[in-house]
Amino acid sequence: MANFDFKLERVLNYKKTVENFKKNKYGMMRQRLIKEEDKLSNFNDHKKTIIEEKNMSNIKIKAGDLAMYNSYINDLNIQIKKQEEIVIETKENLERAKDEMIVSIKEKKIFEKLKENKYEEYICELKKQEEKQNDTLLSYRISNQQ
Repeated sequence: MANFDFKLERVLNYKKTVENFKKNKYGMMRQRLIKEEDKLSNFNDHKKTIIEEKNMSNIKIKAGDLAMYNSYINDLNIQIKKQEEIVIETKENLERAKDEMIVSIKEKKIFEKLKENKYEEYICELKKQEEKQNDTLLSYRISNQQ
């Protein structure tokens, strides 16, 4: 009997390639989320520093400087709001990438299981053929002894 040949090997290899691609995409999305969350954290830290600076100099601050502080804080609030939206969007993209990755893993596992089952069938068929050959050989020996 010929060597084991899984007819869907090319499909399985394709599924493995897709799975690796989806895993890489998920990893890149996670890195992007971390980067965007760091940006948001930096904006919030900077805003806190500016507010503390404004409050420390509140005693001797001029009206023009106070207006400048308030304007800058408002600008920071706008940047923080935009960055929060970017973080939310990135989280949604990460979740989609995770779902795609899970689907690709499941699809690959289906083909791996199918290959495993086909291999077990192949081994079983080999054993049957071996038993048949042994039976034939045994019956030949018995017929020659008589």
